[in-house]
Amino acid sequence: MQLPPNRLRAFLSRVGYAGALLLALGTLWLGQQLGLEAAPATLVAVLLAGALLLLAEQRMPHTPEWRPSWGTLGVDVLHSAVTAFAVAPVVRAVIFALLVDVGARLAGAVGVGLWPATWPVPLQLVLALVISDFGAYSAHRFMHLTRFGWRLHAVHHTPAQLHVLASARTHPLNAVLTLTCETGPLILLGISPAALAAWTVWKAVNGLLQHANIDLRPGWLSYVVATSDVHRYHHSVHLHESNTNFGNTTMLWDHVFRSFHLPRGERAGTVVGIADAAVPESYLAHLVVPFRLGRFEALATPQRQPSSNASTASAHAQHA
Repeated sequence: MQLPPNRLRAFLSRVGYAGALLLALGTLWLGQQLGLEAAPATLVAVLLAGALLLLAEQRMPHTPEWRPSWGTLGVDVLHSAVTAFAVAPVVRAVIFALLVDVGARLAGAVGVGLWPATWPVPLQLVLALVISDFGAYSAHRFMHLTRFGWRLHAVHHTPAQLHVLASARTHPLNAVLTLTCETGPLILLGISPAALAAWTVWKAVNGLLQHANIDLRPGWLSYVVATSDVHRYHHSVHLHESNTNFGNTTMLWDHVFRSFHLPRGERAGTVVGIADAAVPESYLAHLVVPFRLGRFEALATPQRQPSSNASTASAHAQHA
């Protein structure tokens, strides 16, 4: 029996978040079963999920007004390309190579591998999420609650509309710090290739999902996973909301350190971005934000509330 359109949309809203993650992981598994190496299988899984999410944004938007311009989409695609093809390779070649060597020496010193490679891959994935998200949480909170850190991270909060590709908007210095703190511990411990592939797919697809302008209602999952429901609060223009929900993939460390924010019976507002800094929608402008943030703050319209986001070191310090 075919479901009516409104019932089908309600069903997809409830199961769509978990379904997209499971579909991506299933695609990774199938690709590997068909003989693909980990890297191309991972790429196929992420691209398939991304294409479906882009389609879903058009058919069932969370906020119809969140329609980024072609210029904004172009900026975010450029951010994604620079991170993927310039920043990440350098981090892998320099920092990760060093961590591999240190990890091998540590494993040799203790006489046993540091990573439980014999565990089933799903259990390795859970362990990888817990370990990596502690590093991501620490770096993310540092970038919000210190003036120096905010200079690196402010670019990610510049979108005035959340959408799938907004997940890629990040300054190269932000990307270096996050990659090092999030992925570095897994490399140091010698994570297995199968677990690394599964973790990469989960991280990438969850990043697309949590920024997507899709009417998804993950419900209880938001207390465990860093879903769009909690991440929209994190992108709020209001400081008391944006300085919460720092987890990139899980909510575990937000619960532990009491930074979890998801009021019952309430949905996050649709006013997102940085209220007190007028940063142009230009990749070159984004590159200079860490060095000229004060100038962009001075250009902000006077009617904006000065306490809406992290504009001063003292504002960060009082929320640390």
